[in-house]
Amino acid sequence: MTDLNAPSDELLVAYLDGELDAEQRRFVVDQLHAHPAVAERLAALQCADMPFKAAFEGVLDEAPTERLNAMLKALPAREPPALSRRRFLAVAASFAVAGVVADRLFMAWPHAESGQGWRASVAEYMALYTPQTLENLSDDRAAHVAQLRSVGTQLGLPLSPDAVSLPGAEFRRAQILNYDGVLIGQLTYLDPRHGPLALCITASQKGPAGLATEQRRGMNVVYWSNASHGFMLIGRNPFDDLQIMARSAEERLLG
Repeated sequence: MTDLNAPSDELLVAYLDGELDAEQRRFVVDQLHAHPAVAERLAALQCADMPFKAAFEGVLDEAPTERLNAMLKALPAREPPALSRRRFLAVAASFAVAGVVADRLFMAWPHAESGQGWRASVAEYMALYTPQTLENLSDDRAAHVAQLRSVGTQLGLPLSPDAVSLPGAEFRRAQILNYDGVLIGQLTYLDPRHGPLALCITASQKGPAGLATEQRRGMNVVYWSNASHGFMLIGRNPFDDLQIMARSAEERLLG
């Protein structure tokens, strides 16, 4: 963005984190409505699959990887401090500039038990969500449209607020996750009765399969697939409610 009046990335991230005062928030919302480029930048900042490795690849190629890895392994394990989004970005950049393999930062999030697949990893991630995790996220429709457009483009599936609307739940955010090189679109919602839930989408060549259910991490899961994508709906809602939502999503996303 070349507009000198456009909000900085730091301001956009603070907007995503709910850290702006009323005047700053109005400014960002006005910019999102007036400038599609700002909305697209906001969606890019919100995506989990940020290209840190590519951005610092030249520096990493020159890093003494073996020696640094040995030093890291020798360090005593300790509980990492909680990272805000802005601190996460700063730490990722500083790791790369210092010559440390940036992927180490992302390895702090544990993988699901081997062989359990992407649904298990999503369940581990979602088990940490509370209503407070989502309540401060932007409810601006322009931002949601930009997020869904970005996620849909990466998944090869047109997405819009109407197409992903779920009965009884409020859409809060769309972002891309990366599971062992496989892109997963995560659409999060807040149900006033049962808390956070997520509709997750990934490209799949396994062919159509009807609704099936399972439980993971104390949450209920409904999953299915069509000719090109696999879907997973996860939350603490009763199975009957999730199946109603899943059928609604299945119908709207048939395309």
